[in-house]
Amino acid sequence: MRIKPIWFDSLGAKSMCVLVETPDIQLLIDPGAAIMQPRYPAPTELKLYYLELATEALVKAASRATHIAITHYHYDHHRPDIPELFRGKTLWIKDPNRWINRSQWERSRYFLSAIASERGIGLEEVPPEKEEYPDPLEGLPRARKEGASEELRRKWRKRFRGLVRMWERGPWISPEPFGGRVVYADGRTFELGETRVRFTEPIFHGVEYASPGWVLAITVEHGGKKLLYSSDLQGPIIEDYAEWIADESPDVLILDGPATYLRGPLQSQKTLERAIRNCIEAVTGAGARVTVLDHHLTREPKFREACREAFSAGAITGAEALGLPPLTDRLSAWKAEGELREVVERARAGELDPELPTRGLSVDLLEL
Repeated sequence: MRIKPIWFDSLGAKSMCVLVETPDIQLLIDPGAAIMQPRYPAPTELKLYYLELATEALVKAASRATHIAITHYHYDHHRPDIPELFRGKTLWIKDPNRWINRSQWERSRYFLSAIASERGIGLEEVPPEKEEYPDPLEGLPRARKEGASEELRRKWRKRFRGLVRMWERGPWISPEPFGGRVVYADGRTFELGETRVRFTEPIFHGVEYASPGWVLAITVEHGGKKLLYSSDLQGPIIEDYAEWIADESPDVLILDGPATYLRGPLQSQKTLERAIRNCIEAVTGAGARVTVLDHHLTREPKFREACREAFSAGAITGAEALGLPPLTDRLSAWKAEGELREVVERARAGELDPELPTRGLSVDLLEL
């Protein structure tokens, strides 16, 4: 099994994309990319440049893929504006009809419309299926005990019940017109030859009842090796998810870390401390041969301080997997040495890191 790091935030654009290759399948996970947030310490011109490089990397990786997995519908995980990424692929995607928030409900339909148009078919709306939607916190005993206060949970449950009414009202989008080439993957396992791809049931994108909704985590197994790809757990914040990651004991762990860049009004200190604690538990407990700890974590310069124990246990960033320092480190050096203006000029000329779109395709994480 070959696991290739295509793009991560530490390279300069928001993304968490990997390519997994076995003799049975070439699976591209979450081919998306978005521009860094306004407070990211780089000139806008550089942010846009690295977004262009990331997009080029996605296109090159997609040309090798037979299957594409999409864990949720944020634009740093899928790109509906580039439907050719998905041409000729089988898509295993997050169910757009349930366990999804309002924003991603709309984005998923926009994405499926783009895919349908690319394939010359129409979308089919169908009535919702009858289903019970139990309180998702009931399946998370550690989070119930150690997590947010009951006062907050009452407030968040109200939002959850509103989403349930939306799922029950519909209409739903059917995958049938795609003829098996678009599959809703929530909770499903796919076996192709000797390769096993397992998608979790929907799990929170962050804290309990998280406003961003739900994501799917993925494990891929072949030849006695296992990859675990967390998607957006933001730490994880949820204790039960950290325990699950540790119990899986993957050979390669791709983990999005705590969103330290949201420290302040968008994330309480208590929640951040919880995410850091659970991140360390997941990394040290899993004991993976290779842990890439990136995405939310590397969006500000002091990210290592927050998860020092995880990095001491051997975690690396996606940039370091490609043999480069994280861009935040490079930016600090360029500024200290008075080279930032020259770097921007190199970007304008297309001469800055021109090898990045193909660099990840030459790396196999299992051999690091």
